[in-house]
Amino acid sequence: MVGEYTATRRQYMKIAGTIGGIGIASVQGAARRQGGIPMGSILPITGELEAYGAGMEAGVNLAVEHVNDAGGPLGAPIEMNNRDSETRPEAGIDRYAGLIAQQNIVGFVGAASSGVSAPIAEVVGDDRVMMVSPASTSPIFADLGWVNGLKFFGRTAPNDAQQGVVMARTLDDYLEADTAGFLYIDNPYGEGLASIAEENFEGETVSSVGYDPEATDFTSTLDALFDPDPDAIGFIGYPGEGETIMIQWDEGGYGGEWVLSEGLNDPGFIGSLSDILEGFYLTTPDPEETIGAETFEAEFPLEEVTLFAPHSYDALFLQALAMQAGGEPTGEAIAGNILEVANEPGEEVTVGEFDRAVELLEDGEEIQYIGASSPIEMTENVENLNQFAILQITDGDTESLETIPTEEFEGLIE
Repeated sequence: MVGEYTATRRQYMKIAGTIGGIGIASVQGAARRQGGIPMGSILPITGELEAYGAGMEAGVNLAVEHVNDAGGPLGAPIEMNNRDSETRPEAGIDRYAGLIAQQNIVGFVGAASSGVSAPIAEVVGDDRVMMVSPASTSPIFADLGWVNGLKFFGRTAPNDAQQGVVMARTLDDYLEADTAGFLYIDNPYGEGLASIAEENFEGETVSSVGYDPEATDFTSTLDALFDPDPDAIGFIGYPGEGETIMIQWDEGGYGGEWVLSEGLNDPGFIGSLSDILEGFYLTTPDPEETIGAETFEAEFPLEEVTLFAPHSYDALFLQALAMQAGGEPTGEAIAGNILEVANEPGEEVTVGEFDRAVELLEDGEEIQYIGASSPIEMTENVENLNQFAILQITDGDTESLETIPTEEFEGLIE
């Protein structure tokens, strides 16, 4: 929402005024004096995305454990400071300001929702703090975080320029819809994905409706969405309010066929609404399996790997590698070297191999990180291309109908 974004940006600047005198040299010096490298995470332990937050934080902490067990970047341990974004922009900004003022962080993993990440990404470049999101997919982030030729915002999650194409393909090819409506959460994630899906849909978009995630009654929203009688709906949202929306849709007898975004790809959400969601389609990143993924899954501390938990591991591990390659524990070193350690050419290193990466770098070798989430190949905008899948919900579970390989998206994102 534009109004919310503007307000939170102003709020950040008010908070930031109290910490503006710290300076980059002080940050670097504090890290060295303390003997550790202060880093953080700002992830949704509560709020609309809490279904994913614990898994993402566990992924980050596993990466910290692996890096520190190998001696840490430049021989110093990472000192981790995990914070709860509450899936709210105001809370995310507050947590970020606190991590800057109190811990002097040089980089962090987060946020998850694009609405929380956007106002923070506007200022990390000025602060020379590296921000790598494991889950913010809005197209707006391709342009945020640039300062003096360095990009201080990156992501291991894909740009929704990819998912918009896949959602439109599902509406066109699987549902054969002539008309469509789009229902989206009113934040940068929802707006961005809905816009790209609309652009790529070959039929006619007859309704496009944003909704307030704080609402509890979505009847008027559904009325507006279905008033022009669309053949199908593209739904971009989160599990929290998604459950209420789907129950009210079912009770209202609106009809129509649905394609859900990856933000709704939660086993709890799908399982609890199995009767309502039967036959629905779902678009989601479906990264290629890697040896890193196998290692990650074997050591992951929770019972199952949640959406974006592997991306969170990679977001931290890449920053540690970039500091090692850059020779100093600073945000500028991370921003200046993250593409060098992520992309070809180079000797492949993967999950849990920080000690091997250090040895290669000290020997003057180039490295290429093969991640837990995917092989990792980042564009110049420091964002990762993923392959995608079209799923269908059956008996409270999902089955894959089609995989769209990464190659089909090349050239779509510069």
